[in-house]
Amino acid sequence: MDREPPILQPPVASVAQPRKGWWKFLPILALIAFVSAVVFVARYEPVANKQYYPKCGFKEITGFDCPGCGGLRATHALTRCRIAEAFRFHPALVLSLPIVAYIAGLWIREWRRTGNMPVPLAQPECNRPLKWIAILFVSLGLLRNIPAPPFSWIAIPPPPTPTEDLENPRK
Repeated sequence: MDREPPILQPPVASVAQPRKGWWKFLPILALIAFVSAVVFVARYEPVANKQYYPKCGFKEITGFDCPGCGGLRATHALTRCRIAEAFRFHPALVLSLPIVAYIAGLWIREWRRTGNMPVPLAQPECNRPLKWIAILFVSLGLLRNIPAPPFSWIAIPPPPTPTEDLENPRK
């Protein structure tokens, strides 16, 4: 029984293997799907074309605005270059855009450095900005449901009624 305890060695980092098969095309397919969704929202305004968009399940069940409520209208306003209106619909979405651009820059930098398509969101420096985005969305979702005056200012504005649309036509 004179066995020595095993020597623990730190794990060795594995060398990233290049992706094979259809995985090489996954980021490109994801980008095509994202751009297609933005073009669809740009073309079909969310309030006027409700038949194309599903109802918010969270709001249907609880009656409260979810952290993403107003995001489609904000995206539509951003595609029309109406940044103030987009901020009014969903401030967290507008504030998160520079953070998303930073994460995309990190990802592209890693791609250029290694020559291989990196695994999305696997770099440690992406974790902190993702936490910022999550904090933005969750805090907005909580604060906009408080009916007190300072918080009611960030509540989603109600959709325009048909008479308001006729009185104030957009060009």
